[in-house]
Amino acid sequence: MTDQPSFADIFAEPQSDHDAAAEQPRLDPGAVFADDDQDTAGVLVDGGGQVPRFDGDTSELSPPVCWALQALVAAPHVSEKSDKTRRHWPIVLQHEAVLRSRLAELGLLLEINREHRHAFTRQAQDPSPHSRVILRSTPLRLAASALALYLYNQYVVALDEPIVERSDMIDHMLGYRPESHTDEVEFGKQMERAIQTLTDASIIKPVRGSEDRFLIYGVITSILTAEQVSALDARYRAIARGEEGAD
Repeated sequence: MTDQPSFADIFAEPQSDHDAAAEQPRLDPGAVFADDDQDTAGVLVDGGGQVPRFDGDTSELSPPVCWALQALVAAPHVSEKSDKTRRHWPIVLQHEAVLRSRLAELGLLLEINREHRHAFTRQAQDPSPHSRVILRSTPLRLAASALALYLYNQYVVALDEPIVERSDMIDHMLGYRPESHTDEVEFGKQMERAIQTLTDASIIKPVRGSEDRFLIYGVITSILTAEQVSALDARYRAIARGEEGAD
């Protein structure tokens, strides 16, 4: 149906040239919903009448709910801060139950983070031999996953909008470069590929009117837990010291 990678899987197996493996992040629904205040979307998105979207439309859902369902399957995430998907955010909140049900029919689970105001889907672990994988896992290379750790830390300490400069990302990544890696041009290309990878995954997006400033999406907090950040940071620093076989 789509090859859109699952956010819950995208960091499942960060790789280097030595195929370093990492623990697959898992979201704890109890943590996501714990002590959550009653949230309302603030707008009424379903006015009642059913309007066919196309010839042969037999859907029982209103068009806005259908479009939100499509976004949850096809887009990396639905976020209040995303220009492309923010219109779906209130619909996800108001029609959570039916969206969960329809996604479950496809073997997908809906994750909603009300604190950071985003939602995404992840592949359910259905043991049946008849089940099919809808969301494909796309593990990140070493540079992109190490950069994601930096973005996580920048997001959680930001007092206002979590904005990061391209130069700051590159400067930070210099700390992970092994001493034996002296090819400046190749290192620069790796950094640009890492930034583009995270942009394509909708973890960061360029600030309008600037090519060197990026907004960090709150979904980064659902991808990595604090414990995983600590473990992965220690591993990548060991690699930078040349201890590539270190645990």
